[in-house]
Amino acid sequence: MPQFGDFHSPVGPDFGHLPKVVPNKDVSASFIASYLLEEEFYSWDGPYNTREKLIATRPGQSMGRLFVTNQRLLFWSDDLPKPHVGLFYGDIQGWKTNWMPLKSRGVTVIVNSRKVMFAANSSAIENAERFINRS
Repeated sequence: MPQFGDFHSPVGPDFGHLPKVVPNKDVSASFIASYLLEEEFYSWDGPYNTREKLIATRPGQSMGRLFVTNQRLLFWSDDLPKPHVGLFYGDIQGWKTNWMPLKSRGVTVIVNSRKVMFAANSSAIENAERFINRS
């Protein structure tokens, strides 16, 4: 698995803006397919939001969809036509979550000695933790 040591920009074509509601996981898998690396596969996805400058795409609070794969997290902002930030599990130096209202989890992740926080769908975070614990 490639290691970048930090957040990275996923490679792939401009797809278009994601719909606000994704009807099922097969549709989600088709949206993310062209950004996956060799031997990488889609696992789960769900909404995320953050104020962190490394992930946010607008001043204040940024929202979008977090895609979980077997190798990394991919953040796709509502403002952009493709995923704008990725994070390989092997680049995570620390990971802590806490429960939040409305089926969300707050995540604090340490990457390249920086603390980055975001909130995301609890099922997506639980799926990510399966892969993080294997890294």
